[in-house]
Amino acid sequence: MMNTRKAVFLDIDGTLITHGKGPFREDLDQIEEAARQGHLFFLNTGRALSNIPRFFLDYPCLSGICAGTGTHVLLEGRTIYHNWVKEEILADICSWYFNSSRCCILEGENNCYAINKASRSYTVNPPIPISGIDDIRRICPNELITKLTLDGAVSEDEKKLLGDYFQVHAFSDYSEAILKGENKAKAMEAVIGRLGIRQEDTIAVGDSVNDLDMIRYAGLGIAMGNACDELKQAADAVTKDCGSGGAGEAIKRFALILPV
Repeated sequence: MMNTRKAVFLDIDGTLITHGKGPFREDLDQIEEAARQGHLFFLNTGRALSNIPRFFLDYPCLSGICAGTGTHVLLEGRTIYHNWVKEEILADICSWYFNSSRCCILEGENNCYAINKASRSYTVNPPIPISGIDDIRRICPNELITKLTLDGAVSEDEKKLLGDYFQVHAFSDYSEAILKGENKAKAMEAVIGRLGIRQEDTIAVGDSVNDLDMIRYAGLGIAMGNACDELKQAADAVTKDCGSGGAGEAIKRFALILPV
């Protein structure tokens, strides 16, 4: 008997790529076989659209992309949901960082923009240095900023600045500021609602704290072997590490229609 068609939502960093390497053929082989069997695949990433590797943007096995931790959802290349940092909020944020030594990366649909020099490297779309908010409008007049990336941990002053509008996720060497009310589970809900897919027929695979909501929302939540402990505890299953075939193993175990 055939399995029910699944909607599979995959994180990028720590799930499909790691330390600048990937995606890996052992994962792609399983994605491609499952897609041939009728399962649907979606990226569900913290990266804004401008910071997603071109490989994924052109990958024919993807039916959609949930970018910026749920702030921008595309289905078959068309936007079905979009939220962004409003102009007056962005102006206040830019003003604060322009007057500090702290680095703030503004991630948009088309480009990333750096206020002060970033310590982290951006291999996909290196941030464009800016000295004022007017620079963004000059470079790309209709740019919409969906998230912020900050060097290291945020200070108490930054928490006061961002706290009314953003939820901040801290990682080992950087932090992400995501608009309040947005998350990866909400993006999943938008996709499956549009496609008429049941929640119980969804699979989510991720590795970090910003994947918690989608792991809990999915019919089957799977943590990578390299995932944080909190995510592993919330998941229904744990697979191998990123770079060791972990995403592919999860798809093979839970989505592929295997011979008996």
